[in-house]
Amino acid sequence: MKSDITCCDELWELEPPTTNSPSRLFHLEPIGIGTFYVESLTSYVARLAEAHSVPPGTLLAIEVKPMVRHGNAHRPQVDSIVALYAQESVKALNGTQAGAKQLVKALEALTKRNDLKFLTMLPWAEVFPVLGLLKHFHTWCPYCYQEWLNNKQVIYSPLLWALKPVNICPIHHQLLESKCPHCDQQFLHLWRNSRPGFCLKCGGWLGINSSISKQHECLSQEITDLQFEIWKVQTLGELINFAPTFSSPPSRDVIKTMLKTYVNQYTEGNVSSFGRWLGLSRHSILHWYSGVTIPNLDKLLNICYILETTLVNFLQLKLVPISSNKLASFYAKDEKVLKPVVATSKKSLERDTIREAMQLALLEEPPPSLTQLASRLGLKSYSSLTACSKSLSATLTDRYTEYKQQLKHEQIQDILYRALDSNEYPPLSLKKIALLNGIGLATFYHYNPTLCHAISLRYKDYRKFNRKKLIEQGCREVKQLAPVLHAKGITPTAKNLRKFMQNPSSLWHSEVLEALKQVRSKLEQ
Repeated sequence: MKSDITCCDELWELEPPTTNSPSRLFHLEPIGIGTFYVESLTSYVARLAEAHSVPPGTLLAIEVKPMVRHGNAHRPQVDSIVALYAQESVKALNGTQAGAKQLVKALEALTKRNDLKFLTMLPWAEVFPVLGLLKHFHTWCPYCYQEWLNNKQVIYSPLLWALKPVNICPIHHQLLESKCPHCDQQFLHLWRNSRPGFCLKCGGWLGINSSISKQHECLSQEITDLQFEIWKVQTLGELINFAPTFSSPPSRDVIKTMLKTYVNQYTEGNVSSFGRWLGLSRHSILHWYSGVTIPNLDKLLNICYILETTLVNFLQLKLVPISSNKLASFYAKDEKVLKPVVATSKKSLERDTIREAMQLALLEEPPPSLTQLASRLGLKSYSSLTACSKSLSATLTDRYTEYKQQLKHEQIQDILYRALDSNEYPPLSLKKIALLNGIGLATFYHYNPTLCHAISLRYKDYRKFNRKKLIEQGCREVKQLAPVLHAKGITPTAKNLRKFMQNPSSLWHSEVLEALKQVRSKLEQ
């Protein structure tokens, strides 16, 4: 019988097989990732605890607490969520704050998953403020719970239900419940004994019954703007659905960029007019337009609804054209700002017309100068405006001066930030940056002293490093060249060494001269 010596028995393999280390907790798959009905993080914690046959409070206290740093971590025995996180933090576990980040990081390490951030609003942390993002108490659709129970599906709580602007179920178009039908109590999204689908106070089932069904039939008729409520839940569902496909989380500047795009496209750069389109105060639209603040989720939804776009398109910088009917209503509402007064000569303009044009100019963004306004009105100079109203002229001048200063501030800030972010070596000094941009050094310090000090400190550090390097090189050259010159009968003085050194300027430093002194002392012994 012939044997095949090329065949290797697996028992003869000397190297142990490579296996992945097991996860500390079950590698439980979240429900609905990549869909609008993705599970919330608090629901996932409750299901994970149920899979391990322990209450959620125990799971978090034993497994998560050692991995999470927070103010209550010193408590020796904590078996409830509130004791571990504090009540306000429990409400934010599906949101964008530190508690959500810490819990996601800990659970991903324990379960060896890398997709748990999509069970929260963390992907949108830069564009959605905390205020107005999440509900304080749990809400649910009893029809969804009942359907899942009847179809023997997993009972869970979607992230969509936790968002404050969401008032109806996207599937059944019924109002979400917020009080238990059995004990009439509200409760948090997560508790020590949480079970999705059941009241956390009395343990009652939260699915539909005859009384709830009749109540919802009445309530659905009371929704004032059902179309808007449906749109809100759909656009938020689309946003949650797209979260895993975004290449990178949108930055805070996206909102400012899109507002500027719409303002330039539809109101010719007039911010105040655009704000009136949206029914916003001048203060709010200017702050959002400049990026000082950002709107909360509910306000951003209103903006997108009026502009006939979705949150996904808005955050992806996609400008969706507004319908002609909507534009017509906008222009009819705000004709006076979009069409400035035009005149060919001073005589054709009455005093009241000039005053009205000046008052309208006070609302424009960016504000015009007196010279620009006079030119627009067909006047030879702005003296006619001053003659018409000194107070309005002074106000217009102040606004334009403030606007120019703001532009100057932004220009200088941009120059300084680019200088700090530059990888150019050696780094430029602040004096050199000012010279290259044709701006005085004092002007830089006036508008942004903090960045100026940062650049100066960086250049100072570079000079210190360069000086240290020069001294070290000078000491090395002195120690190498001095014995050579001495052997040739040449006195190794600084003057004689300078002719042979690569960096003779290093001899100006006392440290190099001291090294030369020590070498000569040894040679003369």
